[in-house]
Amino acid sequence: MAIQKTEAIVLKTQPLRTSSLVITFFTRGFGKVRAIAKGVRLDRELRGALYELFTKLEIVYYEKTRSDLHLVSEAAIVDSYEPMRSRLESICYASYFAELADELSEVYDPHEKVFELLDSSYRYLASLPGPRLARLFEVKLLSEIGWLPFLESCLLCGEKKIEKGFFSPVQGALVCPHCAQGAPDARPVAAEPLALMRYYSRHDFEDSLRQGMSRQTEEALEDLLGRFLTHRLHRPLKSLQFLEKLKPAF
Repeated sequence: MAIQKTEAIVLKTQPLRTSSLVITFFTRGFGKVRAIAKGVRLDRELRGALYELFTKLEIVYYEKTRSDLHLVSEAAIVDSYEPMRSRLESICYASYFAELADELSEVYDPHEKVFELLDSSYRYLASLPGPRLARLFEVKLLSEIGWLPFLESCLLCGEKKIEKGFFSPVQGALVCPHCAQGAPDARPVAAEPLALMRYYSRHDFEDSLRQGMSRQTEEALEDLLGRFLTHRLHRPLKSLQFLEKLKPAF
């Protein structure tokens, strides 16, 4: 068995027998990794806290060649993102980011930019509105894994320089007003949401945060990206459903 060392963010944990955990990490070096941490539930005060959700760790694990379930031998906290944990809204959005990264990534498919996206988003959740970060997170994640909707021209006729048009979740693409009848599920999308998505996809995280977003644009992007993700995943995410129920309390 090879021994690997990397930074990792905890996405999900599941109990295993009476004392162990199965942990889904997103690692800097190897992408999504699933591993067992033995004995941590018998000594939660000393070791279980290492594996709290959304914690950034440095881990050492034994890589099994005949299984995608490896064995953690060492772990140390790098960042617990403690300021983020003081608000219910931030915790809910952190859960959504973790579940979305888990659902859209494959085991052992390295994407260092996804690791950095999770890290940056968790750090900024302490000070920035969750909905604003969520739209940026969605676009950046989709762009990195190759799922970003096609927004450069009309999918059906090829017309370019579309400032506003219609978006089809089924096609995962933009269509111009003349071709909208060819995509029955397509709904109108205004110029501002389109321009912001294009900007997010072409600029880094810090630059993108400097872009303003009106409430109307935020709601339009939430609807567009939500419909697209639900279609591609074939179901709504549990964390997003929970988030919607709690929004009136924020």
